[in-house]
Amino acid sequence: MLIHALSFIISAAVLALSSVLLVNTLTKIAIKLRISEFLVGFLLIAVGSSLPELLVGVVAAVEGEPLLSLGNIIGSNIVNLTLILGIPALVAGGIRIRSQVRNREIFYMNAFAIAPLLLLLDGTLSRGEGILLLVLFVFYLYNLILRSTAYTKVMKDHSRKISLPKQILLFVAGLAVLLGSAEVLIRSGTALASNFGIPAILIGMFALALGTSLPELSVGISAAIRRRGEILMGNTLGSIVSNATLVLGITAIIRPITVDGTSILIISSVVLVIVLATFTNFVRSGYRVSVKEGAILVLGYLVFAVAMLLYGAGV
Repeated sequence: MLIHALSFIISAAVLALSSVLLVNTLTKIAIKLRISEFLVGFLLIAVGSSLPELLVGVVAAVEGEPLLSLGNIIGSNIVNLTLILGIPALVAGGIRIRSQVRNREIFYMNAFAIAPLLLLLDGTLSRGEGILLLVLFVFYLYNLILRSTAYTKVMKDHSRKISLPKQILLFVAGLAVLLGSAEVLIRSGTALASNFGIPAILIGMFALALGTSLPELSVGISAAIRRRGEILMGNTLGSIVSNATLVLGITAIIRPITVDGTSILIISSVVLVIVLATFTNFVRSGYRVSVKEGAILVLGYLVFAVAMLLYGAGV
């Protein structure tokens, strides 16, 4: 158990450091290519940082445990909407949100995050429905690129001094280290949860969800400190869309997901809908997620985590 604990701590530290490298290189690539921070955040960070969830989904499906991936995705998206936005808001004194992001991307996030839950109303996420989720992901990606001119905030200074090949190599190296450390974090976290006798569904919802969401949290904090609000929002909203469509779609195609009235999944799905509504209300109330709202999001997750763990333990 001590080895697993040390692996968990070390991999978390390495993951945090590699995320700083990613944000730095991402910003420089955006400067050089004159691409908006939001679009770069979605394409290079959000999709890339969803690879741990995708890896968990594929492995779980191959091993006949697709519910583990479903729990991971629901848990990860709750983390994204609470901790990933709440903690950076606390650290940076609030997060500013552009009107285009506020109106359009929030709508897509809500629609695509809820889509798998609606498809699961009959108790099964079939291969055909998995293909449908992948189609939704491709549609969103195409629509985002098509409208990328709406996100015009780019940084133009010192672009001539930036070596694009060097920054791309640094980005690839940083992403590789980030994903590698996330994989170690997932394995050690799963082992620790198993040693403590936590139910398998909660391993996906908490140990795996927290582990696979650390890339988003690390990138979010780094982006917030550097006042890169569009990178933070692109990272967070893009991760939610990628998780709900790309990851669950591929998982269901490999092995259909069947839910047999698992109460923990039902409760967590309801919580996800409530969190989506709360976050949407916060965003529509102004052009930023305030410190107070960030604190509410973080506190909400802590209450959810404690309640679910106590419920799972039969307390």
